[in-house]
Amino acid sequence: MKLFKKRGLYFKEKGGFKIDISMKTEALDDPFTAVPPAEKMIVFLRQHIGSETKPSVNEGDIVKYGQVIGDYGKEDAMGVPIHSPVNGKVLEIKKMTHPLSGKEETVIILKTSDEESGSSLPPLDPGKVSREELINRVREAGIVGLGGAAFPTHVKLSQNNISHLIINAKESDPNVACDFRLMKEEPETIIKGIKILKKILGIDNIIYATRTKEGETPELDSSLNENDIKIVRIRPNYSIGSEKLLVTEVLNKQIPAKKYPSDKGVIVHNVSTVHAVAKAVLEGKPLVSRGVTLYSTKTGGKNLWVRMGTPVDHILNQFGIPTDEVNRIILGSIFMGPAIPHASYPVLKATSGITAFTEKEPDPYANPLPCIRCGYCNTVCPVYIYPQLIMEAEKKGNVNRLKKLHVEVCIDCGLCSYVCPSRIKFTKYLTGAKRRIHEQRSIHITP
Repeated sequence: MKLFKKRGLYFKEKGGFKIDISMKTEALDDPFTAVPPAEKMIVFLRQHIGSETKPSVNEGDIVKYGQVIGDYGKEDAMGVPIHSPVNGKVLEIKKMTHPLSGKEETVIILKTSDEESGSSLPPLDPGKVSREELINRVREAGIVGLGGAAFPTHVKLSQNNISHLIINAKESDPNVACDFRLMKEEPETIIKGIKILKKILGIDNIIYATRTKEGETPELDSSLNENDIKIVRIRPNYSIGSEKLLVTEVLNKQIPAKKYPSDKGVIVHNVSTVHAVAKAVLEGKPLVSRGVTLYSTKTGGKNLWVRMGTPVDHILNQFGIPTDEVNRIILGSIFMGPAIPHASYPVLKATSGITAFTEKEPDPYANPLPCIRCGYCNTVCPVYIYPQLIMEAEKKGNVNRLKKLHVEVCIDCGLCSYVCPSRIKFTKYLTGAKRRIHEQRSIHITP
């Protein structure tokens, strides 16, 4: 772990240790660069929590930018459609390993005909349409949570008896700065998005939670104040970016296990999600592109505007990063995101970052040592569970023990792995344990 003399190049965490955020700080001042679409775009038909969509097109079809290419039946309340990120032709519909699930899932391969983009839905006037029409627009635009969880946004907005809306602008991942750039470059769009959410939820209690200091986003701060939106400046650390922990930090409300913020009258939306809502409602733009922070030792930190379905190798080539020199690529947070086996994998709706490591930057968890039972992982856990005990139970397949250890409250933050002196990747065991419990419940539910 590096130590920095410069102030602000680390987050201080529970347990007294520091997290290196130099990747983030290098990208903070880099404006968005639009990445042109690749010749072939790879669009997964599942890009949110839930089951994958069904293809709405066939091989050989000509498609337009923003056209629905995958959707659900109306009976699936969690479903959101997938849209084409380009004008082009459907070359192939096939199975490919999903970077998040690790399972074979359906993708649509598109051949790009041009780089044009635009609106594919009629713009709406929020003051002249109903709450239901606004929620439906959010769904038909394919909007999901862009902070990483990819939970369908229209489902959250359909909740009733909500008293507080928290905009999560904390952006706690140590390698991601695209939310900060949105706050710098698109402040008025963010304000418009907040107003739309305010109308949908019918509330006045809105809190803008950010780790920025006064003066770093002056235009946005001024607009928030003008619209009576409370700004709460969160202490600079990593784990508070979690939805439940953010609610506790801001409102002092504890969210129990198996409960959600909405059970306490609170809805949390990421600032990029708010931006996407404004674009969908006011400009008729579906969610087919997003901000992504790229980091490599060759480029430093760069903020990009990328269409979903763009292969990572295409992005690397755009910035002169030879893929044969890249040893490991992580999508999203370097603590939570998956390491993809090949650079041909595409950007998803949940992809906030791309970090490319060379052979000189080996995987620190490649050769773990035996656990020495130091208990450091337990000390730093923000949700007070016991990663070391969970790992042992998961290795034995002991589901009853895993339930008693409450592994389901794990927020996948990766801090246990980060501090481990034996370089054990605890997150692998925690994720496996949660999947094991879920699969057992599914078996019991199935008639």
